[in-house]
Amino acid sequence: MATERILVLEDDPDILDLTLHALRKAGYRTFAARTGSEALSILSDERLELAILDVMLPDLPGTEICRRMRESERHRAVPVVFLTARTEEHDRIYGFSVGGDDYVAKPFSPRELVARVQAILRRTTGSISGERLRVGDLAVDLDRRQVHIGESPVNLTFKEFEVLRALVVAKGRAVERLHLLEEVWGMESTSGPRSVDVAITRLREKLGTYSKCVHTVTGLGYQWDPDRWEV
Repeated sequence: MATERILVLEDDPDILDLTLHALRKAGYRTFAARTGSEALSILSDERLELAILDVMLPDLPGTEICRRMRESERHRAVPVVFLTARTEEHDRIYGFSVGGDDYVAKPFSPRELVARVQAILRRTTGSISGERLRVGDLAVDLDRRQVHIGESPVNLTFKEFEVLRALVVAKGRAVERLHLLEEVWGMESTSGPRSVDVAITRLREKLGTYSKCVHTVTGLGYQWDPDRWEV
């Protein structure tokens, strides 16, 4: 039985009840909020494994809640799924740019939402490969999902870490953008290849000098090349 704790932020009472019922039926422990302020209060008190955030709210939008989560020590790595009726590409790109991990468009199937949550949590809470690597002062522990440069942690979002993981385990082989999209965002995701590019850009920003290790293979995708960091 699942025991992960999930925050659901949704101002529509019918959608909130539907979502909570589906998650509880699947065995998850849920925390409900109908405003951004309520969500922030829960975040200050609880440790969570995942957050489902409505984008359009009367006080604080879900994207702002997500942005604040990424700035906090406790919740910066917690996966975020956005619920929204706004599914234009620029809206999705913005959501991913502030640290979102997936989008579910309204109206949605509760079974689909639970399936996406389960897929994300399997990747988040499960052991990945046990592999560790070091490039100069950069250390990546795939099993513990930790990245450090020297003694300083590199705080990656769920999607950013998953992109890094996919590149690292490819062991120098180029990984196609569509493969990254399928592996990290899932086959049923409505995200496009630009979401991969956004995650790569943010990953490079956080890796600093070691961003050179994430090499663009023109016309194909990306490659992890540790020999480039000193170039």
